Amino acid sequence: MLVAAGPVWHRSSSPTDLLAQAIRSKLEDGNLRAAIRLLNSDDTPALPSRDNLARLQDKHPQASPIDGSLADPKQFTPLSVEESDVRKAVLSFPAGSSGGPDGLRPST
Repeated sequence: MLVAAGPVWHRSSSPTDLLAQAIRSKLEDGNLRAAIRLLNSDDTPALPSRDNLARLQDKHPQASPIDGSLADPKQFTPLSVEESDVRKAVLSFPAGSSGGPDGLRPST
């Protein structure tokens, strides 16, 4: 069975292996608090399956496309920020924060 671990897929056979991968990932990120929380939790990771995927998709449906008639782009002023402001904001995130689907973490 394939298990997602960030952008890379690994083979795993048990919830224990999945938990070990999650803890290892937190430790590699320097997020000791999250690793300890995982170690002390009675929860186990859900095994990848079509049923679990369907449940997640039901819980988190795809966003509907934005209708172009709703907003006139000429009504909005583009946002402009300085690089130093972005750097300061990113560095304020706690260790282990995720930047999104790209897998980039602001602490790196």
